[in-house]
Amino acid sequence: MRIWLALLLFWPLAAVAHIGSPNIYYEGNAGPYALQVIIRPPDVIPGRAEISVRALDGNVQSISVLPARWDAGTKGAPSADPAKHVRGDTNLFSAELWLMNSGAYSILVHAEGAAGRGTTVVPINSVATSRRVMPRGFGAMLGTWAGVLVLALVCLVGSAVRESVLPPGEAPTRKRVWLSRLAMAVGIVVVTAALWGGGYWWYLVDRDYRNNRLYRADDLKATVTTNAAQLVLKLRRTNERGSGRSLVPEHGKLMHAFVVRQPALDAFAHLHPLRIDDQNFETTLPPLPAGNYKVYADITHSSGLTHTLVADVALPENAATEFTRADEDDSWVSSSLPVPSDAQKTCALPNDFTMHQIAIGNARMQFKVVDSDGKPATLEPYMTMQAHAVVHSHDATVFTHLHPFGTVSMTSQQLFAKRERERSNKPFEVVCGLPARPDVIIFPYEFPRPGAYRVWVQVKINGQVVTGFFDHVAS
Repeated sequence: MRIWLALLLFWPLAAVAHIGSPNIYYEGNAGPYALQVIIRPPDVIPGRAEISVRALDGNVQSISVLPARWDAGTKGAPSADPAKHVRGDTNLFSAELWLMNSGAYSILVHAEGAAGRGTTVVPINSVATSRRVMPRGFGAMLGTWAGVLVLALVCLVGSAVRESVLPPGEAPTRKRVWLSRLAMAVGIVVVTAALWGGGYWWYLVDRDYRNNRLYRADDLKATVTTNAAQLVLKLRRTNERGSGRSLVPEHGKLMHAFVVRQPALDAFAHLHPLRIDDQNFETTLPPLPAGNYKVYADITHSSGLTHTLVADVALPENAATEFTRADEDDSWVSSSLPVPSDAQKTCALPNDFTMHQIAIGNARMQFKVVDSDGKPATLEPYMTMQAHAVVHSHDATVFTHLHPFGTVSMTSQQLFAKRERERSNKPFEVVCGLPARPDVIIFPYEFPRPGAYRVWVQVKINGQVVTGFFDHVAS
């Protein structure tokens, strides 16, 4: 039965830089074609990733996909798998790809059409996040059949010793009957030893999976100290199982830390701690109200693997008379602002600007910012992006940091593109940047499960980072 359990565990099942939201969302250009890509990674490795690709401008004739591991790339890889048209939607394609190893992967998406061929890269974490358990009913059925087979095997051994060498029609002697019983006893011992050995082998395989293959993010510890009348947040991470490759900056920062007050979600900060050494980071805290907070720290390794580390911290009353930003891009929203509701689709911003929630659905969240005259505000790049957004469930089981091109890491995407250029000696560029519609902010995303969520949207206007926030109930 344990062998069958091993086979089930590694059977392909549909599956981490985000918390509770494993699917990957990306919108961008593959050469001349605008695509929306959604990847549902497997939760066990090896496993199959489910890939959906939508041609946003409707001029794509075919799609093919190819997985590439960070340290191997496409060199020596098989040909790309063609994606199939989804019946009833001529612009939607679907495919499945095997991810055989843990680590940082990229999915190369090739689009073919009248304008030629285009390719884009979608980074993905290939990690095992769950351990499959055999259903009780199925296990009982297999156990019953295993017992029948063991009994039949023992009986076969006894019959072979008792009757296999006798002439037809001759009855076995008393001695041969006792020899057959002795052989059956020995057979029971041998079969029991074999079953025990198989069970112990599977125990070792399962232990290795739990200890070495099942994904565990680095441990993160958060503490608050006082420095020159300012509160300082110190973050210490401990590398798990040698995962600590050198960090690379994302939007120019080695770490993006998000501080969210629990459980009301009425205070939020987007900070960029300074690296002290490989394990320690720190930043000054803005004037946030006292309370219990969760800290989410996004980091990217040089392999392209991304992580979101989580810690809890209690903030005391901030008695600082003045606040000095540790980073010019730090921003926050305090509890003094009005608390939105699901029915509220607008949020007032400083300097008479207003943020509107236009729509949420069809794998997209859409917003716009207008001035006091109702005209679209001129948005400046905020850390090279048109906007940043954070999705946080009210029960703290979901956290996602995303951009107008999706949930993927721009740095990981550029790393994979750079490696492909170096291996193939061919031009290969992937551009993530400002979208073509500056009047609307579009985030490709779907809420992973029903429930209540808060969404913070950050933009930069006249040199100031401002944050709008909304509540949404997903059904």
